[in-house]
Amino acid sequence: MAPPPQTYRFCIIVPKPLTKTIKTALEQRGKLDKSAKIYHIGTESDLGNYLVQPEFTLSQDSCIVPTTYTIALLSARDAYTILDAVASVLLRGLYPEDPTTIHLALDLKSRTTLPQPHSNSLLRHTIHHWLSSLPTSILSTLPPIPTLLALHPWTYTLYPPLLLLPPNTFTQPPWPALLAGALAPHIHTLYTHICASLSVTHIALNAPIPLHTPMSLHALHASTNLTPNHLRSPTALTPLHGPFGPREPPSPSAFHRALWVSTTQHGIHQTWAPLHTMFSRGNIAEKARILRLPALRAERLGCTPQACSAVDLYAGIGYFAFCYAGKGVGRVLCWEVNPWSVEGLRRGVGRNHGGWGVRIVVGEDGEAGEGGDDGGERVLVFQEDNQLAGARVEGMRSRIPPVRHVNCGFLPSSAPSWLVAVRVLDPVLGGWVHAHENIAVGDIESRKADIVARFDALANPDVANPQHVVCCEHLERVKSYAPGVIHCVLDIHIAPVQSQRP
Repeated sequence: MAPPPQTYRFCIIVPKPLTKTIKTALEQRGKLDKSAKIYHIGTESDLGNYLVQPEFTLSQDSCIVPTTYTIALLSARDAYTILDAVASVLLRGLYPEDPTTIHLALDLKSRTTLPQPHSNSLLRHTIHHWLSSLPTSILSTLPPIPTLLALHPWTYTLYPPLLLLPPNTFTQPPWPALLAGALAPHIHTLYTHICASLSVTHIALNAPIPLHTPMSLHALHASTNLTPNHLRSPTALTPLHGPFGPREPPSPSAFHRALWVSTTQHGIHQTWAPLHTMFSRGNIAEKARILRLPALRAERLGCTPQACSAVDLYAGIGYFAFCYAGKGVGRVLCWEVNPWSVEGLRRGVGRNHGGWGVRIVVGEDGEAGEGGDDGGERVLVFQEDNQLAGARVEGMRSRIPPVRHVNCGFLPSSAPSWLVAVRVLDPVLGGWVHAHENIAVGDIESRKADIVARFDALANPDVANPQHVVCCEHLERVKSYAPGVIHCVLDIHIAPVQSQRP
């Protein structure tokens, strides 16, 4: 069963001089939470226990004012998709002089568990209607409909035109036996009703990404010569309804036959083929963090974002690369070995801000897609091993803005890419490496120190004459990866060479 929903309190972030004004306005509405304190925030780290509107940047001393507005969520991260919409309602008229100066935040510490409500979801309603319409001869052999419906929470995720059901759907007895027996002739009708009710055309059963690729599917990616599922292919996903295309090697014709789905997070569109490429919803919080990253502001960069480049060494379908492009970074260079992900990235660029432009480079000199030798496309994708990135970037330095950010988004550890990450950063200006790592809860501080030491050694190979100061500016606990293990991102700052000179 799904975990029970929890309530979270909304707070309002206001510039410090406006605190009294907003407090008074909330009191007049009867929405000031007088049981909680007003907190001062001076740095981004003070917001570690809050989810904030994606466009918020801390440019001055501010305060967090608690309200009695609450929301019930299964996961706090679900709020990212609705925070702006909720803010447009809750903050309306609160400070009409300049409404852009106040922002909504969700207090993660304020959560309280609610009783599990009875589901009234559209999916549950559709299944109830389908069961009720079965012939009496079948209904009389079934357990009561309320009993059958109570066995599952009937949650789902929509990635138009796909409805994705969780792995435990229809798994509680007697559902498996019924679907294989008395209800088997009527399953197509069920799926047809579901598609009509939820405005989709395809249905699939989700499953965890397997650690190893079955040999029958391993042959599809024979060029990698790997049995482990390094490409994170969703080989266990089960299509239930609608044409998904065959599981086949990547090619232009295969791309044409495949089902492509999409989603929008923080105003950024992403596209992928669910039979061939994974999509991680859990990255939504890290995407939001990148979009408000202090190190992407002109005062930290020493230039506008347009005057620098970013590198994503594990680009996938553009999870984080699109965030850098969306923030206005001049060039975003991507490395990705899975052709299905590269095709999803290419299609995703086409759905985002038409001016980005994309070029795909395959092989030593070969290329595919739009653009010429250097057409100035914002997104440049190399379909190859990221270990080749160092030489690639070195040969391009005179033609691209300096690389100031490098994303290493691979789990359980991105360590194999760290040397390359340091190498592609601008050798004089330095920059930031965002290293993703799974870390045991009790080891976070010690691993943080170890990782900083590792990057220091990579950035300063001449121990007698170090050129860069290396530190971890921030460690973000993104999400739980497994019991006792946290997916963390370490923002490693490698300072400019000149900061070391007398």
